[in-house]
Amino acid sequence: MKIWGHFLTIVVLTAFAVASLSATEEKKPTVTVVTNSSVDLQTKALKESVQQSEWVQTLEENLGQKILGISAWQYIAAFLALLIGLVLKRIILNYIQKKITAYVEKTDAEWDDQLFEAIIKPVNAFVMIGAIHIASFLLVFNLNNFPTELIGKSYSVFLGLSIIWLVYRLVDVAAHYIDELVAKADEGLRGQFTPLIRRALRILVVIVGSLTILATIGINITGLFACMGIVGLAISMGSQDSVANLVGTVNILIDRPYKVGDWITVGSNIDGDVEEIGFRSTKIRMFDKTLMSVPNAKLAGETIKNWSRMPKRRIKMTLGLSYDTSATQMKEALIEIEKILEEDEGVDQDYKLVQFTDYGASSLDIFLYYFSKSTVWKEYLDTRERVNLKIMEKIEDMGLEFAFPTQTLHLKGDGMETLKKLS
Repeated sequence: MKIWGHFLTIVVLTAFAVASLSATEEKKPTVTVVTNSSVDLQTKALKESVQQSEWVQTLEENLGQKILGISAWQYIAAFLALLIGLVLKRIILNYIQKKITAYVEKTDAEWDDQLFEAIIKPVNAFVMIGAIHIASFLLVFNLNNFPTELIGKSYSVFLGLSIIWLVYRLVDVAAHYIDELVAKADEGLRGQFTPLIRRALRILVVIVGSLTILATIGINITGLFACMGIVGLAISMGSQDSVANLVGTVNILIDRPYKVGDWITVGSNIDGDVEEIGFRSTKIRMFDKTLMSVPNAKLAGETIKNWSRMPKRRIKMTLGLSYDTSATQMKEALIEIEKILEEDEGVDQDYKLVQFTDYGASSLDIFLYYFSKSTVWKEYLDTRERVNLKIMEKIEDMGLEFAFPTQTLHLKGDGMETLKKLS
């Protein structure tokens, strides 16, 4: 059904074009396209070669009956061209699939698994574009009033678009491959450069491909370049912020103050996990689950606190024992608290302090300073809670008390006698 659909579409469009040209024949005896592009010259040369060939003349003698101004053999030839295109497409796709499958089975990488999916649709389009344009050419090449050069230009445009589409899809494969190479050198860089590489390559492919297509069909791109230069100058004058953000992006990628997945704090308003580093901005998922987009120019000029870069997490506090505590009990309490820290599995043993530091206003102060092994928020809190409960249990077992704010009032003279009477 597909081949009949393609064939009927070509026939209808050709008949419509021929009818339109015939209707305007009285006003304009011929339609000419003034151009010297390589595509037009090749199309004209191909048209003359086909018209002068012996097999075309033989077919005209035997199957030259005209239908809508087109010989019967031309309809048959156009149909066969489409049929061959469909068969050729299936053969090529099967060959490509076998080759890629054989290669993929030899490797453990993920990027090559995406290769067939990236190639399959553009190759489909590439083969059918060729078949459809060959069929169209066979239908109209001997019509005097039909600008055959349009078929050559159309073929160049659609062929170029299919190639751009193919390369555009391969950009994802290339970006994934580059990401794997970078990750082998430093796992922390996985996923950091992929979005930027993908976008930059896509933009490059579209721009270069479009300019190539325009040059191929005979459009003077020199003037287009000059116009683009003027437009680019105007845009650059009005987009200083965009340039600053791009420079900020480069600085972030070079200095690497954070990466995707890091928990960062910037100023007093930005606190969350980095989700994406783009050309213009960095997307940060706040802890209230809102998504904040921060311009990279701002981030590049701010002081950034990266919590994810902590090798361990600090815990600092002061415990106050009541003034009823004796020196001997204080020494024993210090030893027991330090023992609790040494035995807890969540406490880092590289550095810790348990010191009797101050005579407070209402307490004897013990200074605790240690680190949890984990920097994960929940695991850090679990360690802190566990140590606090163990200290509380030990202080209770020793018969000591935690101090609370108290004041001692000394009364003399008449005030003392009055208090005694009241009591």
